[in-house]
Amino acid sequence: MEDPRSDITELEALRWDGLLDGDTATLAMLMHDDLAYTHSNGLVDSKEEFLARLTSGQLRYVDIFPSEQQVRLHDTTAVVTGHVVLTTGNAEQPLVTRVRYTAVWSRDDGDRWRHVAWHSSPAAA
Repeated sequence: MEDPRSDITELEALRWDGLLDGDTATLAMLMHDDLAYTHSNGLVDSKEEFLARLTSGQLRYVDIFPSEQQVRLHDTTAVVTGHVVLTTGNAEQPLVTRVRYTAVWSRDDGDRWRHVAWHSSPAAA
């Protein structure tokens, strides 16, 4: 039997790539319709709000360097924790943010993993 942790690791890599590329089609496919996306500044987006911010250019990821990723499985739920250095904005005005994060994935009735929650907070120095 295949270890679902490897599936989640692959999905997380797809999600990071989608954020960097601004690939809202891939991100929409990965995200659950009821996604709650809590940014490190406390702003909370729904799936639609988050994708709209990416589409409009209001939110743009320039670099993403995840590390310390751990995947924990609980039946049909996967909890991913880690550290990531995110650069948002643009080359003229980059904003570098170091955060600890939790990404939650849930397996639906079709046995497909969907990203249901993201929460990040500033990492301790």
